[in-house]
Amino acid sequence: MADATGLARIASLACAWRGLLVLNYHRVGLPGDSPFDHGLWSASAEDFDSQVGFLKKNFDVVGLSDLDGLLSRPQRARGVMITFDDGYRDNYDLAFPVLKQHGVPGVFFITTGFLDQRRVAWWDEISWMVKTSSRTSIGPGPGLTESVSWTAGEPGAAIDRLLRTFKKLGGHETAAFLDHIADQTGTGRCPQSLADEVWMTWDMAREMVRGGMQIGAHTVNHPVLSRLKDDEIRYEVAESRRRLEEILGLRIDSMSYPVGQRDSFDPRCMAALDAAGYRWAFSYYGGLAGPQGNRFDVPRMAVESDCSLPTFRSMTRIPRYVHT
Repeated sequence: MADATGLARIASLACAWRGLLVLNYHRVGLPGDSPFDHGLWSASAEDFDSQVGFLKKNFDVVGLSDLDGLLSRPQRARGVMITFDDGYRDNYDLAFPVLKQHGVPGVFFITTGFLDQRRVAWWDEISWMVKTSSRTSIGPGPGLTESVSWTAGEPGAAIDRLLRTFKKLGGHETAAFLDHIADQTGTGRCPQSLADEVWMTWDMAREMVRGGMQIGAHTVNHPVLSRLKDDEIRYEVAESRRRLEEILGLRIDSMSYPVGQRDSFDPRCMAALDAAGYRWAFSYYGGLAGPQGNRFDVPRMAVESDCSLPTFRSMTRIPRYVHT
């Protein structure tokens, strides 16, 4: 029936795209009853294994060193890059063995301050404060113009709203916002000791490099860069690169933007990247990198935990170009 209606030919043509498709993951595994942000889990270990197997069979799985050739002659390639953000420990425990078993590279953009200071990220801390609270509302306060409430046992919508609010705050406003949530929920700020089970170590990162993985920067503190002052942007961009090169003994020339939406970075950020010696920067709003793209705005497509294997196959076979 598919051949008779022409659907098979349409599908085969759709599979013939050329260029670079960059996929972005955060965490691998199952969140279970974790008090941290469940939205960060991108795939179970089994699903990730199936996804990588499919990619290896159908595309060229590439790394950062392939970018020049791919983006200068995108019509000749069907490249897919597998990237991770932040530096979660499950990237080492679960994702790294899968990538190594399949013999393909992964690119890991690391937030250096999380590995150095062993502290919980702001999105996980917001989730922790709401989920562990015995209360069900947060009143107006710094950065929050209206109350936020939730039903006991169903805090997801409230957490999402608080995360969206945080992303719009100026860099100088975020600490007071988090302190207000800590006070209103009655939990206090998330204990730093919990971060030890969350982040990989520098020794793990070194082992991943020896195992064929590649490393990029993801700032020092994971702020929304466009909300910062110029000198703060320069620090986040340059210091994360310097620290990675110092610890890993590598040349770091790529960075992914925290949050990565179109309003999360701006020309000031690109200028800071250029001045610090970066060659590439990756965003996070989807699409296939085209031949006229901006090297400081290479688009990535999110992989979410509710993405079934058939859906994953479809979205990688029929991606869409974006203009940057």
